Amino acid sequence: MSIMFDEIKSEPEVILAAIRANETKVSDIAAEVKKRGIKNITIIGRGTSDNAGLCFKYFAEILAGIPSGTAHPSVTTMYGANVDYSDHLFVAISQSGRSIDTLAVLSQAKKQGALTVSITNDAESPLAHAGKYHLDLSAGEERSIASAKSYIAELTVLYMLAIALSGKPLMDVVYGFPQVVANAIELMPVIEEAAEQVKDLNNFIVLSRGVMQGVGKELTLKLNECAYTFAQFYGTNDFMHGPFALVEEGINVIILAPSGECSENFRDIATRLQILNANVLTFSDDQDVLNLATYGVKMPTSDMLSCTLSYSVAMHLFTIAFAQQKGLNPDAPRNLKKVTITK
Repeated sequence: MSIMFDEIKSEPEVILAAIRANETKVSDIAAEVKKRGIKNITIIGRGTSDNAGLCFKYFAEILAGIPSGTAHPSVTTMYGANVDYSDHLFVAISQSGRSIDTLAVLSQAKKQGALTVSITNDAESPLAHAGKYHLDLSAGEERSIASAKSYIAELTVLYMLAIALSGKPLMDVVYGFPQVVANAIELMPVIEEAAEQVKDLNNFIVLSRGVMQGVGKELTLKLNECAYTFAQFYGTNDFMHGPFALVEEGINVIILAPSGECSENFRDIATRLQILNANVLTFSDDQDVLNLATYGVKMPTSDMLSCTLSYSVAMHLFTIAFAQQKGLNPDAPRNLKKVTITK
């Protein structure tokens, strides 16, 4: 079908490799965080890595109760500011490990005394050597330009770190990730059917909330780069504070709506969109939300951590199917190359 699809099929094995490579390391990091009394986390990454970092922010705060924020590289590389990260856990994520701006900010944080962690898919990359600790994604060479298996490895490693920082006995959930991903891959025929139904649509608003926000942003990125269609993500409540004025009959919306804490919010926004005759494609395990959609994909029900992996896989599969329905090759997005160097 595609190189990207073949790499997605390898993700259960990738997750197992990532667990084996990093289970001891995340415990060591957590122990040092506790010993040093670190109370803040700063995360840096670009593109897909930034989306994975947003998922980590939610779980570092939900599970470990540690305030977590994002570093903006231009503050250091363009404006020359000397931000004080001395009492922070500083987590830098780059699949290639060759992002110049990410490396520059990590290096500054390290000089200031931050506890630095680099997460890469290349143990010999500059970023891998720059952090005090290196978490190896262990995903193997990724041939598709649009990252899929390395993103799933990032989520796995980052969730392991969040669990270690929390001290909660949740690693059994991570051990279940390979089956979660395998179950999501089996949805491909249903997802292909949905892609065929919406193949003539362009320009999507993507909505979700809470822990799913990084997944929603990942979908918009993949639609941009692989299907050449504009997509904009909004948290559902943020969407009601102004952007809801965009909604008119025929507007195209994708909702990622796992059941759980945000279910009522998802039902509310789906109802409003139905009343206004929007075209709505919904991924959900909540039948009430699916009943309000124009098109729907029934997702497996899973816990709060696992659902982000399940939906991420589904979003990557949808991107492949949607691009191919449009006669595009998702493995070779125009104007892009595998390693993006920014300053």
